[in-house]
Parts: sequence; C-alpha cells; structure tokens
Amino acid sequence: MHSLKTKLVLAISALIVVLFGFTTFIFINEKSAELARDIYEHTRNFAELTAADIFSSYDLYLAQKSFVYFNRDLRATFEKLGDLADLQLIKYSGEILYDSKTEKNQQYEGPARMVSDKVLLEQVRSRNPSILTQDTNRVVYLKRTETGETLNVDVNEQAVSPFSPDEKMVYLVQPASDDAVVVYYVSYQSLYDSVNQMMIRSIMLAFFGIGIGILMAFLYAGSITKPLKKLTEGAGILAKGDFKYRVEVKTKDEISVLAHAFNKMAQDLEISTKALVYKERVAKELELAAKIQKEILPKEIPKMPGLDVSAGLIPAEEIGGDSYDFIKIGDNDLLMYLGDVTGHGVPSGIVVSVANALIYNYSKTTDIKEMLVSVNRILKDKSSANMFMTLVMLKWEGLARKLRYVSAGHEQMIHYHAKEKKVTLTPAGGVALGMISNISALLKEQEVIMEIGDTLVIYSDGIPECWKNEKEMYGMSSLKRAVSDYSDLPTAFAIRNALIADVKEYEGKYKQMDDITLIVLKRTS
Repeated sequence: MHSLKTKLVLAISALIVVLFGFTTFIFINEKSAELARDIYEHTRNFAELTAADIFSSYDLYLAQKSFVYFNRDLRATFEKLGDLADLQLIKYSGEILYDSKTEKNQQYEGPARMVSDKVLLEQVRSRNPSILTQDTNRVVYLKRTETGETLNVDVNEQAVSPFSPDEKMVYLVQPASDDAVVVYYVSYQSLYDSVNQMMIRSIMLAFFGIGIGILMAFLYAGSITKPLKKLTEGAGILAKGDFKYRVEVKTKDEISVLAHAFNKMAQDLEISTKALVYKERVAKELELAAKIQKEILPKEIPKMPGLDVSAGLIPAEEIGGDSYDFIKIGDNDLLMYLGDVTGHGVPSGIVVSVANALIYNYSKTTDIKEMLVSVNRILKDKSSANMFMTLVMLKWEGLARKLRYVSAGHEQMIHYHAKEKKVTLTPAGGVALGMISNISALLKEQEVIMEIGDTLVIYSDGIPECWKNEKEMYGMSSLKRAVSDYSDLPTAFAIRNALIADVKEYEGKYKQMDDITLIVLKRTS
C-alpha cells in the first residue's frame, strides 16, 4: 500500500508534467505556426524582390560563362534569406538554366537539362507564382488581381482552398522574366532548431517544477498524515471495544472536523452498542414469547361427528392479541372459542395466555355461560383496566348435532345457509371479558341451527378491518360476499384458505394492521 506522501508526490508530479506538457504543446504549436508564417512572408517578399535581379545576373554573367561573378551575387542572395536552401533558374520551356545543388563550384556544361517533374514543369509554365506544400503535397497558384488582391487558384485559375501561412512549403516558384522563373527551395531548419530549444527549456522547467512539487508534497503531507495516523490508531482502539477513547487533533482544518466527527462517532457507537445489546435481548425475548404463544394454539383439530372444522391465525406482529382453541369433551362434544384482546404485542399476548389458561381450567364446567363468568372474574382482577378481550365460546354436541354459543362482545358470526344459498349474521350481544367484574346478567347462551351443508364463520375484527390503503377497508360486505362465494367448497379447510386468500389479495402490499383469525365450521351430517 502506498503512503499518502507517496501519493501526493506522484499526484503533484503528474499534475506538473501534464500542465507543463499541455502548455508546452500549445506554445510550441503556436510558435511553430508563427515561425512558419514568418518564413512564408519573408520568402514571398524576398522572391518578389530578387527574382528579376537573379535573372538579370544570369544574363549578365552566367550566360556569358562568368560563373565566378554570378556565384558571388548568388551567395549574397543566400545570405539575405537564411531560410533559403536551394535555388533553380528555369525557362518556361522547362530547360534548367541554373541549379544551386549541382553548381556550387562551377558552371554546368553539357546537354540541355530539362525538368522531369511534371508538377514543377506545370508550375514553371504558369504565369503566376505558385507554391508546393510539404504536408498535403498540393500546388497553390497565387494570382494577383487588378485591385492588388491575391487569389488562391489551381492551374486552370479556378478557386481552391487558400494556402495557410501556417503550412510548410517545399518551394516557391516566382516568375523572373518573360521566359524564365526562379524556384526558391525553403528550409525550415531554423524553425526546428527553435522548437528544439523551447522543448529543452520546457523540460528543464518541468524538472524544476517537479522538484518544487515534491518538496511541497512532503511538507504538506506531513501535516495531514500525523493526525490521520492518530485517527487510524483511534479506529483500532474502537475496534477493540473501547468506545470511551477520544482522538485529540489541534489542526484548524478539515482534519480537525474529521477528528470531531470521529469522536462523535465513538460516543454514538457507545450509545448504539448498548441499545443494540438491549434490542437483541428484547428480540430474543420476543422470539421466545412468540414461540410460547404459538405453542398455545392447537397443533391439530379434533375430529368430531357431523362437523368439519378448520382454523387459522396470521399475527400482525411477532406476538398477537388473537387466540383460538379446541377442547374435546368426551368422545362427541367439542368446546371451542375465538378471542381478541385489545391491540397486539406483548401486553395482549400475556392476556391471551392468561385467558387460555383460565378457559382450560374451567373447561369441565357444563354451562358455557358460567364458564365465561368465572373466567371474566379472574381476568378482571389480574389485568389492567384498559385491557379486555372479546370472545365467542361455542360448544358442539355431536350426538344431538347442536351448536350452542355465548358471545362476550365479539363480532357477529356469519352463517351460510346451504339450501337458500344466503348468509345471515348471528345476534350481537354480551360484553368483553375484563371490563367489569360481574357479567352474568349481560351474557346469553344461544343456539345456531345448522343444517347439513351449512357453514359458520367465526372471525376477529382484523378481517373486516383489513386496510388496502389509508382510506379503503375490506369491510363486512366483502367478508359476507366471500363467505357466500366459497362456502360451497367441499371442506372447511378449503373454505378457510379461500377466505384468507381473498383478504390478503385485497390487502396487497399494504402493512397488516391487526391479527387475522378465523374458525370455519361446516355441518357434514
């Protein structure tokens, strides 16, 4: 792992190199273009001023075989333009009268030399000055108008893309007389030398900048790495569980802010760790309580003559406030109940457990009304004033095929009449357990006449009060409709599943607000 100092040094050095490189690239390009323009302007002006004189010198000296005098004048011409590499004197017919490349020390003697390059020959025969470019290898003719304006044309004097002074020339052809031109070959060595010198100076400046950058990086990194080292050590101490440790950083910058945040984090971790331990303990206790409450529910439903029974409970939280149970009395009778304690959670779960134990204790009582009176008396004494439980207690007498019940303020049961294919509600009545000490005068034992094929649905208020959103609720009309639709299913189990599925489909993804519990009874014989 690279240290922060190393990273800062590398970053600053890279930044300096990039900045110097980018600046140098732009500066060299601009300077190269400027020098190229200067060379073009000087060559152009020089050609216009000297072409006629060079041809006159040729007529005066070289044509008369006086090479020494001609060569003297030509050297003076080269000295005036430092960027002039070579020079040719060519007649319009294409005959080469003079070539500085081959005639440095003596005059050419021999058969007539002709221009072999077709492009150059075409330029020579034109009456306009012309340029051959280096990069694009194109020919641009410079035609001067009567107003003194110079146009860029081709050999047929048709307009072409203008020659940019930034471009480099191979040579410039300048008419010198009525039958000859002078070809000026251009050298860009001075430009290359200048560019090389600029590159050398830029590299030297870059190395100097890198040196300064490294020094600054080391000095600056030290002020950062020292407090960061303290923070790193502090993190190691926190990792071992010592949340009381605090880091002292006296710098007045972002590192100090980071240290303050670190110390605040340590303080928060100390608090949150204690809260997490407490939360885990509560979660374990809730998990155990939920397991105990689940154990209270019947693991299987007794088989009874003439009656098919099914039940189900879906709690809203880990611990619910609903409960149901089945207690078989002898071979033919079945005691069953469905209760709903106010709210849900731990307090409701405790009341459910107490009520379940009391009902088991009084299950031998023949009169189910007296059973609830006894359960209520103890529940009232053992629970808080704001905790009560609605409940419906039912007893199936298998031999007589009778179903009796007592409602303690619970929801009305839904009775599906198979012959008429309609649903009715059982009479409401009673008062919730735990509200007042003596409820004997408020409870009433009643009978439900169930014919073969009839269905009775006992449910908690979590079903009709199931919410689809903040405004829409399942309601009793939907529950009665569902009972009517599904009661012809062959078993109580199938009816139960269909009813629960209908409620959950209505609820969708909205949060379940209360426990959902129901018992389904179907008369079979």
